[in-house]
Amino acid sequence: MNKPLSFLLRPTTLKNIIGQSHLINNKYGLITKMVENKFLANLIFYGPPGVGKTSMAISIANDLGAKYEFFNASNDKKDKLQKLIESSNHEEQLILIIDEIHRMNRNIQDYLLEYIESKKVIVFLTTTENPYFVINPAIRSRCTILKLQEISLDEMKEGLNRVLKNNDINLNIEDNAFENLCELSNGDLRVALNSVELLIQLYSKEKINNEIIRAIFDQAVTKGTGEGDEYHDLKSAFQKSIRGSDVDAALHYWARLMQIGDYEVLMRRMTIMAYEDIGLANPAIPVRVFQACQTFRQIGMPEGRIILGLAVIEMALSEKSNSSYMALEKALEDVQNGLAPSIPPYLRDNHYKSAHKLGHGIGYKYAHDYENDWVDQQYLPDDIKDITYFQFKPHSSYEKKLMEIYIKFTKKNKLK
Repeated sequence: MNKPLSFLLRPTTLKNIIGQSHLINNKYGLITKMVENKFLANLIFYGPPGVGKTSMAISIANDLGAKYEFFNASNDKKDKLQKLIESSNHEEQLILIIDEIHRMNRNIQDYLLEYIESKKVIVFLTTTENPYFVINPAIRSRCTILKLQEISLDEMKEGLNRVLKNNDINLNIEDNAFENLCELSNGDLRVALNSVELLIQLYSKEKINNEIIRAIFDQAVTKGTGEGDEYHDLKSAFQKSIRGSDVDAALHYWARLMQIGDYEVLMRRMTIMAYEDIGLANPAIPVRVFQACQTFRQIGMPEGRIILGLAVIEMALSEKSNSSYMALEKALEDVQNGLAPSIPPYLRDNHYKSAHKLGHGIGYKYAHDYENDWVDQQYLPDDIKDITYFQFKPHSSYEKKLMEIYIKFTKKNKLK
């Protein structure tokens, strides 16, 4: 079976790498300096799919004239890793390129550690996942982490043209169609090359226009999946945009999350935001978001997008307050840290015979027996009687009203 064009055209030297100018440049570029000084080090190549992590690992090894072997953590077994390590010798340093290290079991990572420590092998590790979450800390501490950036549109156009020219591939394509192809690839060079392969194999006798591009791309490549950094970063940016009341940014990140299609996770995050970031500033929002989520589950897509989108707009435009969130977090933190003094006797349960013999309930004032259903009474234990958890945020109209009611009923002139 023929190998895909993206594999056949994979760069084998740094001069053919597309993008990553922050690592490959003649001033302070780390990778450029490594090759210039013929210095080998353990490296972690971390970045989104299709930006050239494996290609860069191969290119460094080639430019250094070093021997290298592949191990794919998704498919290969431990015995293959053992054989590769055993084949290494100190006369010819072996670079072990391990693809998708995030899929390697921790016990195999532990096995690898002693050989990294002894420098029996040099490792080039590639991952789309945050290395601080998925790689053994002991291995990570012995590697330099290289964060590869997404390939920009200009870099994609320039790089793809260079690949075609260097390999004598004549693609009869209109300029705007070529730009459209690069845009729809969304920074993933592998996708772009696979698309070029389709065009060569299926449309070589035609002038390629946007209509043909749309025939092979029904939509742009979706960045992020239901896992990985891109996905978590999207959720983070979505919440921070709603918290910051930027409705346009909120809709942008919402649309990207909708495109991924993990609606339950999205709705869970929306519900959390309704309580955490809007809270008492607009207590109707949590109910409205919950109803929107339930309605979405009933209706589904594509109409359901209107329901969730409306909820997102309302959340972004709503007043914000985290007063309740901050109060409950502080109360939980105190209890978790051991702050749990004895409950005052008059507040203890007295709904049983002989409770009064223990002094339980004696002296308790029943609030409903007093004007406004409120009575001046200490409820906190003496040790923490002056503690304050809840702080009003009077910039929100609803919370301001709550504060006025609180002051009126408790007859306090100011809040602590």
